[in-house]
Amino acid sequence: MKKKSILLLLVIYITFIALGLPDALLGSAWNLVRSDLQTSLGTLGMMTVLVYLMSIFATYNAPRLLRIFQTKYITMFSVIFTGVALILISQVNQFYQILFFAIPLGLGAGAIDVSLNHYLASHYEAKHMNYLHSFYGIGVTAGPSIMAYTLSQNSWRMGYIIVGSLLLFIAFLLFLSLKLWIKETKEHREMHHPTIGTKQILTTKGAVVSIIIFVIYVHIESLAGVWIASYFYIIKGVDYATAALFTTTFYLALTIGRLTSGFLSSKISAKKLIVIGSMLMIIAAPMLWISVQKLSAYFIIVFILGLGAAPIYPNMMYLNSHVFSKEKLSKIMSLQMGIGYLGFGLLTPAAGALFQLTTIAIYPLIMVAITWILGFLVYQYMKQMKQPIIKSDLN
Repeated sequence: MKKKSILLLLVIYITFIALGLPDALLGSAWNLVRSDLQTSLGTLGMMTVLVYLMSIFATYNAPRLLRIFQTKYITMFSVIFTGVALILISQVNQFYQILFFAIPLGLGAGAIDVSLNHYLASHYEAKHMNYLHSFYGIGVTAGPSIMAYTLSQNSWRMGYIIVGSLLLFIAFLLFLSLKLWIKETKEHREMHHPTIGTKQILTTKGAVVSIIIFVIYVHIESLAGVWIASYFYIIKGVDYATAALFTTTFYLALTIGRLTSGFLSSKISAKKLIVIGSMLMIIAAPMLWISVQKLSAYFIIVFILGLGAAPIYPNMMYLNSHVFSKEKLSKIMSLQMGIGYLGFGLLTPAAGALFQLTTIAIYPLIMVAITWILGFLVYQYMKQMKQPIIKSDLN
């Protein structure tokens, strides 16, 4: 691989840190935020809904956007908007003000996600997909870690300022890297992002099941990132900072798992990595319910949950390029991500409303149910994909 290509790959990896940094901030800080802004536990769902409605809008329209603008410009400006929005959130004094800044957060995340996933799939080797998403894991681990530190100083606002500043620095790196990107001519963009109707995509073999897998998986990741800190704070009685560390533990495991998947991808197929991951989550989810004396046992359980989640998203993305044709690829990926964001935008807030009406003590039961559903869907998808385009990569 040429030096120019390696440098750009590093910039893309760092940019995926920017994608992950904001994701678990509010969930890990929510116990202090809701006290400071005098709002209820369940209103976190309102923010989540708006962020991911915007992400759905951005991802669904990404192929259209990629036909007009080059990937590098979409990525750079999306990171800038996200960084500025995070810094402005640190200045709010009412909860409704946060909702306004959910708009650029969601639009930026959706645009970055589709653009970089498609660019990497088009120009780099498949093994880099796991590494790419491990850098998302670094970001989504570092975010609540930074927040845990500022919470220990009794400040959630400084956490947002620090993370927003980091995103603006990454945007500056993107600006410096503009000459490294492959030039995407108008003809190139129109060829790789043709106008294809959603109905045509949904009739493609395997498309519907793969989209549902993304919905369920993203919901599992969201439930861990948004609610696991509140579960341990309210039900297990840990303090603010320790509760935030459970979010950090989940995403740390996610990161380690994706790095490991990248190393193992030459020996273990993408199909098997997905199955192994779903089995680990099925094992870990019911263990959240048990009562143990040592707090360290809960950290181990959460770590196993994150380790299981790690290979599913990137390896499902990797399978796309072997299952679906190139002209359908960006549209299918946009639907997988856009509809997948419903896991964040609708199902996770619905869980929050349920916790508000009942008790967050039922959190482990919800995790058990959806991990079993995911396992079943993975089984169905693998049955449909018994005749992949490139058999050696999938068997």
